[in-house]
Amino acid sequence: MIATAVILAPGVEGLTPLFGIPAIRRLVLILRRLGFCDIHVVGRVAPCIPVLEDLTPRRFFHPVERDEALEEVVRELSIPAEEKLLVLKANQVVDRRALGRFLEGCGGELPCRMSAAGADEPSGGIFVVERADLSPAVHSLWFRSALDPAVLERMRCLPGEGGLPCGVEGAADAKCCEDRLVGVLSAHTKADDGWIASHFDRHISQFISRRIAHTGLSPNQITLMGMTVGLIGALMLSLPGYWPKLFGALLFVICVVVDGVDGEVARLALKESTFGHYLDIVTDNIVHAAIFVGVAFGLYHDAGDTIYLRFLWAMLGGFGVCLIAVYQCILRLDEETLQQSPGTLRVMALVTNRDFAYLVFALALIGRLDWFLFGAAVGSYLFAIGLWVISFREKKKRAVSAD
Repeated sequence: MIATAVILAPGVEGLTPLFGIPAIRRLVLILRRLGFCDIHVVGRVAPCIPVLEDLTPRRFFHPVERDEALEEVVRELSIPAEEKLLVLKANQVVDRRALGRFLEGCGGELPCRMSAAGADEPSGGIFVVERADLSPAVHSLWFRSALDPAVLERMRCLPGEGGLPCGVEGAADAKCCEDRLVGVLSAHTKADDGWIASHFDRHISQFISRRIAHTGLSPNQITLMGMTVGLIGALMLSLPGYWPKLFGALLFVICVVVDGVDGEVARLALKESTFGHYLDIVTDNIVHAAIFVGVAFGLYHDAGDTIYLRFLWAMLGGFGVCLIAVYQCILRLDEETLQQSPGTLRVMALVTNRDFAYLVFALALIGRLDWFLFGAAVGSYLFAIGLWVISFREKKKRAVSAD
């Protein structure tokens, strides 16, 4: 476990803001979330102290007034000889998940370096080294020179993704680094997104997220705004007439697009939280339930036929059965068992897939929302039965494999 980092600040480039957060503060926040305990800042530390004083104790700031004093300062760092270290510059821009994967990928084979894919120069990037190789790594990053050949020969090079890590040199290229951070969001959400969400929704949500991340609007506020749009859509769907239903279905689609914005802003502005995660889940389910109820009452108001209300009760019963099935077949499994259950993982993707909003809109457009209500009522029971069958078969396969 690597828990010590050395951040080099030879200039003031690390103070360049990205989505309103100085680059060096972004790094320290990311490192804290990855479990780093000791984060040493070496270099022109005076302007960095006000930016980091709530995150890093004063004893971890090591001033270097002259380049000639760098070697001596590094040598005097109170870091044990056997310690494994992460070494990077204050102006490095990297994604938290990519950095976490890099640290896991290094394993026990050191030294390692992560650089942007396609960057072949023998300097720059992010290093993981042992204490004995700290000075060559620091010298290479500080003076932008090639690594010591002896160290370079032993070094494993692991590519980054989406053009990261990259160095921000000032406000002029901050936009380029922000574009790269936005770009890697797609890789994070690809596994959970449906086809429409991946190829359509994300392009819109990322366009919005990039701009909102600069405003200071919190992800939780965005979540509540999206829920409000969804609930208004459900209200419109419950009204009699063609146009209110079509408008309500359109609002539901907008709600689905906005639903991606809160998570993206949380990652870009480093405002992710457990509360926000559960708030997003709760509000999603509230909106979904409201949409189904709205569709049923809207059809009832149009035709005056109570069969739509009976189908609503049947559908709500089906959702209850689905919740029981999801709990028994998914939520009760530990992470390792779940990863060994590809069929269950595919079902999980269906649970989180919100592409059905476009089906609601298409059926509202042709005036056949009754198809959606009937399909949802029957489909909820079929889904639960299918989940139990898949779970039983995979449990049986695991038992056979264990024998």
